[in-house]
Amino acid sequence: MKELVLRCRAERLTVRTKLQEMRARVLHDLRETVRVEREAARQACVLRKGDATSSCGSAVECARNDYRAEKQYQADLRRIDRDNRVRHGMARKHVTRAERRGESDDEVTQNIPSELVGLFQRVKKRIKASARISRTEAFLKYAEEHPHEVFEVIEEKAERMIRDLERKHTEAEREMRRARKPLARTSRYSAAELAAVPF
Repeated sequence: MKELVLRCRAERLTVRTKLQEMRARVLHDLRETVRVEREAARQACVLRKGDATSSCGSAVECARNDYRAEKQYQADLRRIDRDNRVRHGMARKHVTRAERRGESDDEVTQNIPSELVGLFQRVKKRIKASARISRTEAFLKYAEEHPHEVFEVIEEKAERMIRDLERKHTEAEREMRRARKPLARTSRYSAAELAAVPF
């Protein structure tokens, strides 16, 4: 067992070291690629600025050309970053509307009291956020305006708990009866045992 533990520990250390080396290598490659592409974009921008400066006749034209060159440079940088993210699997994935709604449902469930979760599960499709209030606030307002629904949910939960406790109680009584029957049988003496008593 000790040898197995030591071997497992050594293998884990080896895997951890390899992962660290791979991570460092990928980060280094990514930084180098970004640096090279940014440098190329910077050189292209300098050339475009030089062309624009030599070809402009007035200060306004020079400013416009500089603006266009800077805009192109920023677009190139964004393109380089986007390409690198896609290439290395770090691109942000598109979140669907259903996923956003699901996350929002989870957030509302975390923000409201636990006794209101059942009511929220019933009416969550009707609860909408607006520019002024969040979905949590909209639901709490709904609960305040519909107290009879809140009481129904709480009563249902209480009924379920009572039924569950009654079921457990009856099961415990059955177990107690079963436990008593074998004890009663073993406490009786046979006729031979009673005859062997000296008094």
